[in-house]
Order: sequence, then structure tokens, then C-alpha cells
Amino acid sequence: MSVGSRVEPTTVTRSVGSILAILVFAEVIAAFETSMAVQLLYTPGDFFTADLSQLVWVITAYSLVAALATGFVGRLGDQFGRRKIMVAILLISAVGSVISALAPTFGVLVAGRALQGVSGAVLPLAIGMVRSSFPAAKVSLGIAVVSTSALIAGAAGMLAGGLFLDYASWHYIFWTAAIAATLAAAFVHFGIPREPRETLASAGKIDYFGGLLFGAAIASTLYGLTLSKSRGWSDLSVLTFVIGGLVVLALWVRWELRIEEPMINVRMFGQRKFALGMLATALIAVGPIGTMSILTVTIYRSPRSIPAADGGVMDLPVGLGLSATQTGLLGFITAAAAFAISPLIGKISARFGARIGLMIGSLLMIVGLVVICVAPGQLPVVLTGLVITVFGTGFLYSGMPTVIVECVLPEQTSTATAVNAVTRTAFQAVAASVVGLLLAFSPVVAGENTFVSLAGFFLVAGVLITTCLLTIVVVLFIPPTKIANPRESDAQVDHLTLKD
Repeated sequence: MSVGSRVEPTTVTRSVGSILAILVFAEVIAAFETSMAVQLLYTPGDFFTADLSQLVWVITAYSLVAALATGFVGRLGDQFGRRKIMVAILLISAVGSVISALAPTFGVLVAGRALQGVSGAVLPLAIGMVRSSFPAAKVSLGIAVVSTSALIAGAAGMLAGGLFLDYASWHYIFWTAAIAATLAAAFVHFGIPREPRETLASAGKIDYFGGLLFGAAIASTLYGLTLSKSRGWSDLSVLTFVIGGLVVLALWVRWELRIEEPMINVRMFGQRKFALGMLATALIAVGPIGTMSILTVTIYRSPRSIPAADGGVMDLPVGLGLSATQTGLLGFITAAAAFAISPLIGKISARFGARIGLMIGSLLMIVGLVVICVAPGQLPVVLTGLVITVFGTGFLYSGMPTVIVECVLPEQTSTATAVNAVTRTAFQAVAASVVGLLLAFSPVVAGENTFVSLAGFFLVAGVLITTCLLTIVVVLFIPPTKIANPRESDAQVDHLTLKD
């Protein structure tokens, strides 16, 4: 079937608005499960008194399983139905949350978090459902809204997790996640119509071995990158996991090229637009998303001044000295602003193509960073710059998957966007392992403590601006095409209309 082919009308009795609300809710739950759990790293008592190298497994277990599952789940959704697979992974995630809530030991809690990790595949499935269910004119809008919902969900999750820990118990984090995931599964099952067969991949053998190879390669590489943050790049275990993961990835490519029905069709990378879209994703993940998220928290939490050795006060060049609660509130407010403009982002992508959205996002990031560099210790200046960068992030979050959707067949949508999501995750991990080294350049030393200097801050800002400029250059070479939807028909639009 060609991308632009038409099929017989299929009656749909749900509005675009109701379907979109359900998909946003499902993606919000997945993002909540990641961000709320971060607060557990700072939880006193119970079994959270272990050293940080053990506690990070609360995050690492989720991330590794999410990386392993995403490509697998995307392919299963494309073949067997994305609604069915999404319901299954949401219920598995709910079971994992219950296990963590009732965990008698830290090991059991981590096992529950690992099960929760399958929810990391919600976004590629949601994007596939948007494309298969929406009229073509609304697909870009749907992808923009679903993609940017992760921003507000992540910020709200940090805030909610902190409130639970401050005023209740860490158990409520997991009970809330379990209830929410179960509700999301019910909404998806009963509120979203079954996808037409013609929007799915043809029935055939599932390349389970290829899926396992891909998952193992990504998980090994991500784990090595995670270790590098604490052990450094010269550590033998870090090199073993990273190099081993890359070797397995090479073996996976050879395997996928040799079989008739691969788990992921690596020949997609031979398409100019797909390859350039993935390259742009890697640059965005390293810079505007991966590095900027860490830089933002650094600016918020670094103190504005510290006691000097002579009894006076030493003003620091970078930092606002905000509390964790203030940081969470500001993060939520700015993320909500980005989510609020997601319909505009979708309309721009629909009219001009995702490449224009990626350019706009990169330019906004550059402008915002320049504003912050004027006075990185002054609240009004920093907030102005960060609001601009958050708007840019909204365009980037939407543009990354949309540019991939524009160049693949409908039945490849969830698989292709899953590969895009894994690429983003991997290069965000690269950013996390490198940004600390950059921020530590020429630090301000005060006794035994060190703080970010202007030199270190400008170095990171320079890297961010460079990645944005490179993204613009790459995007300029992406062919200007738009999403084609095989389900578009006048009959469908009569039954499936966006309710403003």
C-alpha cells in the first residue's frame, strides 16, 4: 500500500477530541511514573537509606526496561493493533506499581519499577493511533499535543512526588500510579475504536530474536552511560557495557538485513529524510533536551550567595537559590505554557511540515539561552529566557516524531517512532554523562565546596547553541513533505471532527 492511497470509509463514533484526551492521559501516566520516582532518591527511612549508587536503580531499572521494550512494543502494535498492546502494557505497568507499593525489600521495589518500564512505549503507540484514527488534517495537531504532554506530565510528576513525600508516604506514589494506569487502560479500551486492518502491518512472523538483540544492545549501552556519570569514561565496566552494547547493535543490524520480516526495518535509514530526522533527534537530545534540562535545575538550585571566609558574603555568578518546591512549581508553570501552545505547534507542522517546527524550536532555544547569558543570577532575566526555551522545547518535542511519521508508511508508524524515542533516550543519557564535566570547568571554589562559574556556564550554553545551529543545518536538508493518511475520506470527517 502506498502512503497516499485511499481506502473505503470506516465509521468512527468517537470524536478526535475525546480520543486525544485519552491518549494524552495515557502518555501523562507514563511520564508521571518516571518523574515521581525521582523523588525517591531523596527519601529518608525505610530502605532508602542505601547509598546513591544503589538507589539509582529505582530510575535505572525503569529506563533499561523502557529501552528494551519500546522497539519491541512498537512493532507488536503495528502488527496486532496499537490499542490492544497499549492496554496490555498499561496493565503490566499497574501490576508493577502495586508490587513496588507493597515491596518488603528494596530489591522487590526495583523489580516492580522494572515492570513499570514497559509504559515507556506508550508514546510510539499513541502516535500510531493518532495517525490511524485521525483525519489527515488533524494528525500533526494530535502528534504535537500527545508529544508535548510529556513535558507537563514530567514537571507535574516531580511536584506531586514531592508533595506525597512531604505530607504522606512514598507508598502513595506507587498506589497513585497503579490506579492511574488502570484507569488509562480502561479509557483506551472502551474509549478508542479498534483500528482498521488496513492501517496495520500485514500478518507475518515476529522477529523476536531481533527484538531481543535490539533491546539488549540499547539497554547495555544506556547502562554504561549511566555508570559513566559516577565512574568516569575510563572505568572498565563503563567501557565494557558501552562497547559491548555497540557491538551487539552492529550484530543486530546485520541480522535485520538478512531476514525477510525484521522486527525493525533498518533499511528505513537508507531514506534521506528518515536518516536526517534521526540525526536531528540525536542533536536535539544531546543539546536542547538533555543538557538544557540539567542546566535549568542547576540554575534554579545553585545558591545566589554563600558565606565568605572573612565573615562576609560571596555573591555567585550563576544560580537563583530556589528551594525544591519553588523549582517544581516553576518547572510545572513553564511546561504548562509549552503544552498550551501545542495546538499552534500542530497547525504549523500541518501547514508547513515538521522541519519548520524543528527550525523554530531551535531558534527559540538560541534566543532563550542568549537572554539567560545576560544575567544567569537574576530571576526576571532567567525566567524570561527559560520561558522562551520551554516554548522551543515544545516545538522540538513535537517535531522529532512528526518528521519521522512524515516519511514512513502508516503500518510502520509505531515502530519508526519507537526507534526515534530510543534514539532520543540514548543521546539524552550521553548529555547527562557529559554536562557535569562541562559545568565543572573552572569552578568557583569556596572551601571544600565548588560552584558553577561563568566560564563553565558559558561553555555549556555554547555547546547548546552549537547543537541548535547544527540541528537547523541538518533540518535544511530534510525534504519538505507532509503526513499522508490512508484513512482520509469525507465520510470519516463527518464522524470524526475536532471539538474546539
